[in-house]
This record gives sequence, C-alpha cells and structure tokens, in this order.
Amino acid sequence: MSGGQQQRVSLARALVVRPKCLLLDEPLSNLDAQLRLEMRSEIRRIVKENDLTGVYVTHDQAEALSMADRMAVMDNGHVEQIGTPQEIYRNPATSYVAAFIGETNLLKGTVVGIKGMLVTVDTDAGEFEGRVTAKNWSPKTGERAIVSVRPEAIRVEKTGGDSQGHILETTYLGDVIQYRVETVHGVVVNASQLNPRVLLRPGERGFTLDVRSEDVVVLRD
Repeated sequence: MSGGQQQRVSLARALVVRPKCLLLDEPLSNLDAQLRLEMRSEIRRIVKENDLTGVYVTHDQAEALSMADRMAVMDNGHVEQIGTPQEIYRNPATSYVAAFIGETNLLKGTVVGIKGMLVTVDTDAGEFEGRVTAKNWSPKTGERAIVSVRPEAIRVEKTGGDSQGHILETTYLGDVIQYRVETVHGVVVNASQLNPRVLLRPGERGFTLDVRSEDVVVLRD
C-alpha cells in the first residue's frame, strides 16, 4: 500500500472503536506534499462529521493553522500561548510564538513613544509603530522591546527615486515574490509580495518599504 493508503487504514482502525478523543502525533510527516494536503482535509472532515475531539501534534505551522479550531504553542514543555489560529498568528504573545507560527522579522529596539494603544519602537531598521499583544505587559518609554513584522505585511513600492535600501535576493514563486532587503540602516528584512506586477532584481534600488501599524506587533524583549 502507498503511504496515503496506510495512513487511511491506521485512521480507520482508530475510529472503528468509536473513541471520544482522537490523538494524532504527526500523522502526515512521511507523505508527499500533495497527499498531505488531501489528508489534512480528510482528517478534519472525519473529526467534524463524527463529533470527535482531535488532539493533533505537529511541527508544520501551515498544517496546524489549516486544521485547528484552537492551538497551543509549546516550548520546552511550557505552553506559550493558546488561542484560535487567527489569534495566534495575528496576536502572538511572545517572540517565540511570532517566529514559530509563520515567518516574521524580529527587530530589537527601545520604546520611544506611547500614544493610546500604539507604541513606537526605535530599532536598527528605523522606527515602527505597532500594537502590544501581551496581556500582562505595559511598556514604558525607554524600555527594551521587540518588533515583529510579517513579510507579507511589508509593501515594497517601486519609486524610481530615493530608496530605503537595496535588494539582496529575489525568489519568484509565481503567485508570490520573496525579497531579502538590506535597508539603508544595514539591517536585512524579508518581504513578500502577493500577485506581483513588478519584479525587483538583486542589487536594485529605487523603492520604499511601508507597513501599517495594525500589522506591527510590539513584544517584550
């Protein structure tokens, strides 16, 4: 039998006794990419249709985000954060969670301003204004902090004039372009452009980087 068939048989053997809870420990780790996608949907459908509680252990972040109703991120046996996939991804409580779930740019800096719910942090890549997501932390001016910015939140705009850096590396994936950019401050950040119209080449300048404050997360250092 193929790997996918073996996984289906194992799942059927676990379900035949009508369990109340289904524990799955990285069940898709040995499957190819397309089969993993198919089995994700299959497992989620079976769990929902049979009204089961499924506990799914995985190191694949995309797998966890696509299958979970609620997620728990653990580090060395300690639960860092529990929440829905959207809560975990959009509002990470720690830098570990931000880096583990998806890709992000983590920039260390100092708090230089607080205005309402927004905090401004001065980093080696410039100043960023963002949201505080840790419930037990109220930053103060002068305190050290970490800024988390997802690559897809950074907009790379071609200007033809003054540039905020230069392109180090370009990876074309069809629907997405991934850039490694060295800013004028000498800091390297990753940016992703969905459905790109213009492709910037390595070494190219004449662009700006822009990010909205609602897409910036300020975390305790």
